[in-house]
Amino acid sequence: MDRRIFNGRRGLLLLLLVLMYILTLGLKALPAEAGPGVNLTLNGSRVNPAVPPYIDGNGRTMVPARFIMEYMGARVDWQAAEQGIVIYRGATTVKMRIGSRQAYVNGRGITLDTTPVILNVNGGTTMVPVRFLSQAFGGQVDWDAGSQTVSIWLGSTSAAGRVRITGSYVNIRTGPGMAYQVITTLPQGTILKCLGETNGWYQVQLSESSKGWISATYAEPVPDDNPPGNGQPPDDSGPPDNNPPPAVQPLGWAVVGSRPVAILAGPNPTEKIIGTGAAGSKLPIWQQQGDWWLVEMDNGQRGWLAKSLATFAPYEPPGGGDGGGDPGLKITGVTVTPTGDAIQVTVKATGVFAYKTSRWDNRLIVDIAGATLAVPAGNETVEVNRPPLARVRLGQFTADTVRVVFDLTGAARLTSRPAGDKQGFIFMVQKPSLRGSKIVLDPGHGTDPDGPDPGAIGPAGVQEKDVNLAMAQKLAALLRGAGAIVYLTRNGETCPYTLAGRAYYANDVGADLFISIHSNASYSPDASGTSTYFYAPPDSDLGKQRGTRQRLATAIQSALVAAIGRRDLGVKEANFSVLRNSDMPSVLVETAFISNPEEEQLLSSSAFQGQVAEGVFNGVNNFFSTY
Repeated sequence: MDRRIFNGRRGLLLLLLVLMYILTLGLKALPAEAGPGVNLTLNGSRVNPAVPPYIDGNGRTMVPARFIMEYMGARVDWQAAEQGIVIYRGATTVKMRIGSRQAYVNGRGITLDTTPVILNVNGGTTMVPVRFLSQAFGGQVDWDAGSQTVSIWLGSTSAAGRVRITGSYVNIRTGPGMAYQVITTLPQGTILKCLGETNGWYQVQLSESSKGWISATYAEPVPDDNPPGNGQPPDDSGPPDNNPPPAVQPLGWAVVGSRPVAILAGPNPTEKIIGTGAAGSKLPIWQQQGDWWLVEMDNGQRGWLAKSLATFAPYEPPGGGDGGGDPGLKITGVTVTPTGDAIQVTVKATGVFAYKTSRWDNRLIVDIAGATLAVPAGNETVEVNRPPLARVRLGQFTADTVRVVFDLTGAARLTSRPAGDKQGFIFMVQKPSLRGSKIVLDPGHGTDPDGPDPGAIGPAGVQEKDVNLAMAQKLAALLRGAGAIVYLTRNGETCPYTLAGRAYYANDVGADLFISIHSNASYSPDASGTSTYFYAPPDSDLGKQRGTRQRLATAIQSALVAAIGRRDLGVKEANFSVLRNSDMPSVLVETAFISNPEEEQLLSSSAFQGQVAEGVFNGVNNFFSTY
């Protein structure tokens, strides 16, 4: 449900859980039997421990701790009285206890997502989660589903304290090899803290929460008494983004859309906010790391921006470069050509451009940052008068942003591709259909910038955030199979957006639909059923979408009830944040009551989750078929 807390019921649940724990104290669940065919490689070499890795009941890969760490040169001690294992390697000490999710890395508490166990084979073998074990010692772990192989890479403990990049621009990769994904590119002279070395690769610290690998061919050790170069810090006391940029030009511009965006201290949604990128601003990009850009704000401070919140534009120095020549991109005209059931609109320009889309009332809006309008006077408007497009209008929205407005006569979808001659973009305006539509799915709750939020918790302990995610992922697969373009506000525990930010994200990607998936809850364990919410007050700007939003909610509610057979609570209207702040037709679906023991059990069932996904999918399909 949408941010509702049931303190009284949650307290009762906590008491019941404590009583259950007391009654079962000392009992240990045995792990699943080790499945055949799970292979293990350490620093690229295939090894065969007496007890092979296996997947436990929580879906985590478990590996033999002593075998792996002694192979890697660590000391491993067993503390019989505490049923604990202590591992010493270099400057890192890790402590874990059998049956406990609490672990410690150099004294800092870490909560595991599964528990270490002992398998009574060969006198007892301690099995621990592989990802935690590797990351605790600054390593890399990979899983190859095809060969059923888990690979662990741990650098040596005697590598140089720092390394300097010697190549002009060098890729930093997720693992020690050319086959691994590039996560960022850094210029010559950059100095980074070195965490280890293996097989001709250095593992380096990129920021407080991020690591990567660089080939030793393009880097050299730096003596500890050598001052850092190019303004880079000598250690990881802070991410390099807080220092002056190196003497090279940025990788490009991050063009912010119609709303301000948060700039964070690190490339992770849990980092603190250190600044804001203004709506419509252009921020120079100095690094790219996964789905994050290191950008520089107007005050000179640097921070991390999620790529999904801005668009990329090639870098050109402010003012047009060195010699005052071409001041930048020019929009030179627009042509309109009917083609089949669509209308082709070609926006001509001096090059391919980046743009942001938005919707308002009966208009589709395209904003082209870093551009000036260069069309002859009187040619700023092209009349079309062919449904669903009335006309196309161009204007200089701000000093460096050209706005293209598509005035509509009815519902429409906008798709695009670069022009064949690389001189502009081709936009296709057509009647909406499921195939090709952009749909944002929002699995309710999870950890966001405001902190952890499990949502409602059922009497058996099932958490709403988990079942919401499972249902949304199954729905995403169905929609993609039908040709839709699907985005999820989160694909795991963490969501990089605030509650309102989930809707803003849908606005910024130009979504055609926004669907928020939730599970309901009540003080009464007897409450049950399914409902779907929309929001469009008649006297508001959203009121112009009232008919469409209500029709979407009705289509989904009808098909969902038919698919899962729960009590029909009907279509309702409520001022939920994600519905209030979304520009496109949107709904919030309360699939079933997690506070009802029967429906809690259903919600935790993969089969029922699939039925929910099928029901919502059918509703979306029916919604498009009635246009």
